[in-house]
Amino acid sequence: MANIPYAHEILAVVVLLILIFVRPIRRIVFLLVRIAIAVVAIVVAIGGVSMLMNNETIFDKPGVEARTIRFFTQDSAATSQKGLGSATCKWPDAAPSAAASVAASSAPAPAAAPSPSPRRKERERKRAKDQASAAASPGATPSPAATASNPDDDVYPELITPSYPGIAPAKLFALSQRVINSLGGWKIVNADPKTGVIDCIYTSRILQSQDDVRITVTPKSEIDICARSGSARPDSTSMLRYFPGDFGASVGHIKQFTETMDPMMDEVYKQEQEKENAKKPPAMR
Repeated sequence: MANIPYAHEILAVVVLLILIFVRPIRRIVFLLVRIAIAVVAIVVAIGGVSMLMNNETIFDKPGVEARTIRFFTQDSAATSQKGLGSATCKWPDAAPSAAASVAASSAPAPAAAPSPSPRRKERERKRAKDQASAAASPGATPSPAATASNPDDDVYPELITPSYPGIAPAKLFALSQRVINSLGGWKIVNADPKTGVIDCIYTSRILQSQDDVRITVTPKSEIDICARSGSARPDSTSMLRYFPGDFGASVGHIKQFTETMDPMMDEVYKQEQEKENAKKPPAMR
């Protein structure tokens, strides 16, 4: 049929005539179209309501397209120094993939590499010298991979690691617990002052679904935060585990914690400043 002139046009006309004159087929097609539209509308409505409940929106940086794709395809989030959406967390219950385990166990032990001859060593030194000279030349251009993507396309302001310099990690750990206890739906399930790790569970108000949040206070007085949907757990039996996105819930959990933490830290810094001023002589205040 590919060799027949106007084959696609003829096929389109035949399909159109069938839809016009064959009523049962027309009814079936229209029913399927209505079902598809209804399903899309329901998904969009659920996604929109979920984003609002998670205090998230698709209109913030890095843009509508990036956020929409993320909210519908990723069920976890993590803070990083640059706030990259691609940052991930290593959860304690995450096991290596079966394929990786099999490959690691079945891989033969590497054979000892033969010692290179003096002539080969000389060739390798010359090649390395030539490559270094080429890279240092003014006419050298960066590789396409280095310039193809804009780093800002993956930056989420909510995912920048919060830092509180000058505050002792032990105090920051206690303040983090206070913040968690003040948040509705949050519950601390484990808190270890030695490692600075606080494991939490967030329970949603309507569906009563549970998400995981892990907060780690570092010796640098920074707070690393990881969040994941409960359906992303390895032992999850929820039907939602077949849906890859969380409608921004993980990012929303991180945002909720930091937005509650920041005003409290402003008050802490204010108190610290008042203590420092009290120590100064009256003439220097």
